[in-house]
Amino acid sequence: MSWFLGKKFKRVRCENIDELLNSTNASEEVIRFLKGSPPTISFTKIDDINFMFTLEADKKHHSYMFKVGEVNEVQRRDGSKIEVLYQLESDNIMKQTIRMPHGKTACFTREFSETGAKMTVELEGSSIKGTIYYEVVE
Repeated sequence: MSWFLGKKFKRVRCENIDELLNSTNASEEVIRFLKGSPPTISFTKIDDINFMFTLEADKKHHSYMFKVGEVNEVQRRDGSKIEVLYQLESDNIMKQTIRMPHGKTACFTREFSETGAKMTVELEGSSIKGTIYYEVVE
């Protein structure tokens, strides 16, 4: 199974994120996630099908469980619900697709290496791709 599980990754730099966000009507939550304080993320395997995603930023800790390959419904802080699908494309590539309440999608494809990760961000309605780079911190 994926060797990146259990490692923590911290955002270290971004490319084209402002251009991407300016080209779409991104939600405040997406903007906050992509432009806020550099988060630390991790994925933990709970059992054969259940995983946990953890995000730490601004001294806040958010985590939720999900099943790879199944649409998971997640309630946001404002009470609205989004649909999230995680797919393992290989031992080091995880794709996360989020369907927003208004129907548009956002795709986050993370490619993990021994020393970090590269996340490509695509928002429906834009031909611009953003890239976020992470380094392993634990």
